[in-house]
Amino acid sequence: MANLTANVTSPAEALTSAPRPMPSRRSFAPTPRLWAVTALVLILATGIFLRAYPSATYSRVGYDEHGYIVFMQQIEKAGLANYGAVVQAYVEDQYRRPDAIVPATRIGFLVPAYLVGQLLNCSPFQALQATSCLAAIMLLGVCAVFAYRAGGTVTMLSLTALVATAPLQIYLSQRALIDGYFAFWAVAALWLAWENLRHPRSWGWLSAYAFSLAVLVLTKENAAFVVFAIFAVLVLNRFLRLGTMTPHLLVATIVGPAIAVLYLAWLVGGVWEWVEFYRMFVAKSRTNWYSIAAQDGPWYRYIVDFFLMSPVIVALAFGRIFQLRMSDRVDVFMTAFLGFSFLVMANVTYGMSLRYAAYWDIPLCWLALSQVTTMSRRLPQARRLLVIAGLVLALAAVGLVQYDRFFIEGAIYDPTTSAMARATGLQK
Repeated sequence: MANLTANVTSPAEALTSAPRPMPSRRSFAPTPRLWAVTALVLILATGIFLRAYPSATYSRVGYDEHGYIVFMQQIEKAGLANYGAVVQAYVEDQYRRPDAIVPATRIGFLVPAYLVGQLLNCSPFQALQATSCLAAIMLLGVCAVFAYRAGGTVTMLSLTALVATAPLQIYLSQRALIDGYFAFWAVAALWLAWENLRHPRSWGWLSAYAFSLAVLVLTKENAAFVVFAIFAVLVLNRFLRLGTMTPHLLVATIVGPAIAVLYLAWLVGGVWEWVEFYRMFVAKSRTNWYSIAAQDGPWYRYIVDFFLMSPVIVALAFGRIFQLRMSDRVDVFMTAFLGFSFLVMANVTYGMSLRYAAYWDIPLCWLALSQVTTMSRRLPQARRLLVIAGLVLALAAVGLVQYDRFFIEGAIYDPTTSAMARATGLQK
């Protein structure tokens, strides 16, 4: 009996003495975050390729591009430290000329282009082109960050895809023109204004916002329209309830552009001299044959031009505008900015061009995407995401078709109303 009991194994011993199972390999399952990062990388890579690859068929140097090339050559001769001499030579020449040419005071574009040329050791035209391309790529990044912070992952991927395939943005990135570069700083200022409304009294956001406005003013005279639109939105924030409006934000909106204006006035020779120069410049701009022939029209010309360039995006954006609710704060913010900037830009005699309003692409794409999201709101979550993805891909495809029609087959240099009408077959 003693031997029998000695050979009996207790339950605890049986558990400890049982062979342990071999550890199994962990199965790799992609997480939603990994899918989102992968999709964003693919979208950005596509957008970068579309901007870097020279697909537009217009190969000659345009009139404005030639003017920028001349200034780049003058900066190379005088040196960057003597940029004021380049501006003074331009001012003297402009007073003698009967017409207006692109001004040398666009230092926010010319100086970075000069630095890019020195870094890459390339020609002035290539340096200007590379600067426009780099700005267009950075605009994609700004749109992705803005959309993610304002709307989440799906919004980020969708908006970035729409902007990546926007025909006007692709084209401007391949030219030695200022408009794509200007669009980057305009959208950056718009985004930073929104961030300051959502995060009041943040010195980091305020400093970045004031800096973006200063560079915007140093880049092109049309900055006045962007600053006016942002300022108007901020003033009306009490009624729109977009966020927290602080005196610091108003001061930054004024101080940033004011510093840039004072610097430009110093380059020209003084505040009064700067005022007189721009009065003369505007007057001569209205006598240019090209301004009279191609940059005038009724107040709704921009609407017609954008409908020709991006018809589905504009149709969806208008659909969203007419369904706005005050609770849709980002949509209200975008609509108000579009409205105020349109109010002033649509009333400029002999100064209307689709290129000048290139920064409107981003608010329009946002509103179009918001309309797509609204239309799919009643669907189940899984099906809703599939519908949004399908519609965004369709909109992206339409954007690429429009780019091919205007800038590859049509070989358009300046997308005026008549040029786009001919490319679409509306005008023979």
